[in-house]
Amino acid sequence: MIRYNKKGEPGQRLKEVKLLTGLGMEGNLHQGGERQLCLLTAEIREWMDSCEEKGLCFRRFSENMLIEGLPDGVLPPSIRLQIGEAVLQVNESRKHCFTECRLVSESIRCRLSECAVFAVVERNGTVQVGDKVLVYQVHLGKFL
Repeated sequence: MIRYNKKGEPGQRLKEVKLLTGLGMEGNLHQGGERQLCLLTAEIREWMDSCEEKGLCFRRFSENMLIEGLPDGVLPPSIRLQIGEAVLQVNESRKHCFTECRLVSESIRCRLSECAVFAVVERNGTVQVGDKVLVYQVHLGKFL
């Protein structure tokens, strides 16, 4: 997990964070609003790091949490996640692309734009590296 304290500075990698309802990660630069947390799958981060052709946002984009094991596109808006003690609600599941990006201008697929996920904190809680991510199954009425 990564907490960003100041704009333009590298984030601080942490093994445990406190998530606050309506705010996001305690002490993080971006608190409140609709993009309290940014989630990315580890697979997409690995893809970004391995790409020879880097998109404009590859350097700019900063996730708070890397999640392993979720296939691309399984976190649509309104889905709820339980991570550790906290509950998040996904409110955006795509990232805006910039027209000046070479990938956009050359019509090259950018998985980052398709798979970046933004969420708000619905329930306070501590989250630790290695905590399981449970996805709320609406039809069952519970987290799995």
